[in-house]
Amino acid sequence: MDIINLILTIIIAILGGYLADKKKVPAAYMLGALFLVAIFNILFNRAFFPTYFKFVTQIATGTFIGSKFRSEDIKMLKKVIIPGMTMVVLMIAFSFLLSYLMSTFLGIDHLTSFFATAPGGIMDISLIAYDFKANTSQVALLQLIRLISVIAFVPFFTKKCYERNNKNVSFEQEIKNEIKEEEKIENKGEKSLLFTIIIGIIGGIIGYFTHLPAGTMSCSMALVAYFNVKTQKAYMPMPLRKIIQSFGGALIGAKVTLTDVIALKDLVLPIILIIIGFCLMNVLVGFFLYKTTKFSLSTALLSASPGGMSDISLMAEDLGANGPQVASMQFLRAIFIVG
Repeated sequence: MDIINLILTIIIAILGGYLADKKKVPAAYMLGALFLVAIFNILFNRAFFPTYFKFVTQIATGTFIGSKFRSEDIKMLKKVIIPGMTMVVLMIAFSFLLSYLMSTFLGIDHLTSFFATAPGGIMDISLIAYDFKANTSQVALLQLIRLISVIAFVPFFTKKCYERNNKNVSFEQEIKNEIKEEEKIENKGEKSLLFTIIIGIIGGIIGYFTHLPAGTMSCSMALVAYFNVKTQKAYMPMPLRKIIQSFGGALIGAKVTLTDVIALKDLVLPIILIIIGFCLMNVLVGFFLYKTTKFSLSTALLSASPGGMSDISLMAEDLGANGPQVASMQFLRAIFIVG
């Protein structure tokens, strides 16, 4: 039965991405998969993605982003350590403010409010909340709302910002042009692909056993990035990104159940606070990065996004941002927030 549900979930995820892409939704394959799989699971409770798919998706994401690293990206990252640390401090301060508002005015206890507004990974934060005897069901649900709202908000806001500053070229056409240019540069063979995948898997396995936050993806990315900077031979085909994005969206969508939807009625005000608060945080911190670094606006907004590291990093290429820079800033956030 599980294998049938898995196949159904994968088909629905890819279909959702395809339909969203046809409608020119930004980051289509991730958002389309997320919402269609969520609807499928709410209605039929049959969405199924085994745990190892998360491991595979994280390795694939890290390998894909690592293959985009160039020596100039490394040089750029050395210059953004201080803005990156400031970004983390601003995020933490903003989270404390949201936690205070939630516990003081919305009737949620202090510990639950604290963990529900922490901009870290759902699994990591929920496990820590359990250890501290917070209300883990509320924490997990509010964290899921944060993740979905940020992932849905960032692509549309980034697109609007781009269109406001570039009225002559459509956002979609500009992204297509960038992808075509990248494909010309990266027309490498099967041998390069095989080496890249092997290095990515080795990095992912090392990262898994380090137990670092987002360690699987980060180590995979770092090892492939090192290989590419040294040899310029790392290669992952562009169409693979759509499949990885569909899996990333499906992993989130499969977590949404009818029970979660029913529970929303008891958390309406905290949910509104979470959505508005984190989207506002994203905009303010993103513009801070834009003004204090040489990041493009798309890169700055995605770097400051308090969503999942792998999900936001995967979106980068679709939104005209620099994937390696976004992933590196997201890694900083994951390490310091969970730490």
